[in-house]
Amino acid sequence: MQHSSAPLELFHRACRRLLERGTDFTDTVVDRIRADVPYYADPVLAPPDVRRSVGTGVRHGLEAGMEPERIVDVERYTRELGVRRAEQGRPLDEVLHAFRVAGSGVWSGLVGVVEREGLGDVSQLVHVAELVWKSNDRDAVLVADAYRQAAEGVASRHTERVRLILAALLETRDDAAFARDAAAVLDLPLDGRYAVAVVATPPYGREPRSAPEVPGIRILRHAAAELDVLVAHLGDLPLDTLAAGLRAGAGVRIGISPVVQGLDGLARARDMAALALRTCRAGGEVVRLDARLPDGLLVSRPDLAAELAHQVLRPLYDLEPADRETLLATVGVWIEQGGSAAQAARRMFCHRNTVLNRLRRVEQITGLSLTRPRDLLRLTLALDAHRLLGPAAALLGSQHSRSRPAL
Repeated sequence: MQHSSAPLELFHRACRRLLERGTDFTDTVVDRIRADVPYYADPVLAPPDVRRSVGTGVRHGLEAGMEPERIVDVERYTRELGVRRAEQGRPLDEVLHAFRVAGSGVWSGLVGVVEREGLGDVSQLVHVAELVWKSNDRDAVLVADAYRQAAEGVASRHTERVRLILAALLETRDDAAFARDAAAVLDLPLDGRYAVAVVATPPYGREPRSAPEVPGIRILRHAAAELDVLVAHLGDLPLDTLAAGLRAGAGVRIGISPVVQGLDGLARARDMAALALRTCRAGGEVVRLDARLPDGLLVSRPDLAAELAHQVLRPLYDLEPADRETLLATVGVWIEQGGSAAQAARRMFCHRNTVLNRLRRVEQITGLSLTRPRDLLRLTLALDAHRLLGPAAALLGSQHSRSRPAL
């Protein structure tokens, strides 16, 4: 019995002597950590509380070595350390490396104090070495478990914070102070080049779970009601890169804003992207507002657009539906073909004179002349309003637009 207790008694004496050394021994362990773990030697990367946390950990470990019931203090400390390092964002591998180096430093200190002060036969410590290292490994596991649990919570809180800040940016205008704070949280340049895309999926469509990936462009996704809002930091890339990188599946429509300068322009960009979305003619389209500005003007004031369609196209609704649709289609194709009757005829598989006759009928019915630029502009915009707002716009005018739900 005396033989088996001797190593423990020697171990206890060594623990007591190291405790008596206090901050001097803490400094020795800290120096060893900084020498063996480059991350902890970096004054910027290293946690600011290294010396205090090492001192607390060493004290709890040595006290538990003498009084096993004090192990609860060690367990509490290791869990607190794991949580704190996770909240500080320090890499777990570096934290565990430093923790194990600290354990090695304590063991070296035990051996050294026995040798220097002649506390006993240092070879006796071999019999407690397994106990010490098992305890160190157990504590490292506790640190890692606490770190991972805390990291999940930190990530969740950060994700929620990013979501709320992004939502606020998309709603807030002309708040420079908020934009600066948001830039720091989102890790985005305050004065960078940005664009916003709004994605609409059909009812019961599959909702995207993450932001799309476009090489060279960082995209943040914000889910808003039935829409997905994508905030794209373009860097030096053109808007074409974003537009080409976005894919609209079956039934999906995407509207893209023009480029805006600075985070404080995101709310305006979102409005313009929503406007672009409303100009989509069918599912599967990716539409840039800067390519459809006339359509954007029409859908931004549906009351005026409906009134224009009513004034210009209402007389055509006195015709038989098939006749009316033929005339509207002919004018539309003729405009798309740059005013070429021959090109329009080829597209519609009819004779050029047939196209000309239909155009003359449109002029007679509407009272417009297709050779007068202003008349042609009115007719073109009226046709676009008819397409965007529906045929009823030409019949009901502004009354229709007021009763029509917003897109």
